[in-house]
Amino acid sequence: IGFFEGSIDEDTPCRPQSLYGISKNALREALVLLAKEREVEFQWIRGFYIVGTSPHGCSIFAKIVQAAQEDKHEFPFTMGLNQFDFIDYDLFCEQVAAVVEQDEVLGVINCCSGRPVSLADQVEWFIKQNGLSLSLEYGAYPDRPYDSPGVWGDAKKINRILHRQ
Repeated sequence: IGFFEGSIDEDTPCRPQSLYGISKNALREALVLLAKEREVEFQWIRGFYIVGTSPHGCSIFAKIVQAAQEDKHEFPFTMGLNQFDFIDYDLFCEQVAAVVEQDEVLGVINCCSGRPVSLADQVEWFIKQNGLSLSLEYGAYPDRPYDSPGVWGDAKKINRILHRQ
């Protein structure tokens, strides 16, 4: 999407600021054209901040699990004020399955919770939920200037899909 603040729906303008984001957006736009040309149904699943307990990956949650496995007791952190749409990995998988098993709701579909939560609240909950003995070192890292202050998915489409089952 690029820098944006607020609820993101299928009509939110995309203005990506990285080569990865620009490429992904170009792929989506090309697939929209191809789907129209070939007269096929088009679904583009937009996953929000997927939270899992795997130590593999680059997310803050993977890094927290890695730190716990290394018996660290402090975890350097930002102030955690930014708000994101966090969704548990298993729920995300259920939503993706529900999307692809139906053909009535099409286009861009957000797999999300539909609500913003501060990064600090989510990380504190994650540490407690998983029984990790880590404390956050708030302010060790500055907030990234390119992160949106608050961004979350509009859950109307996924809720329509889930309530049809």
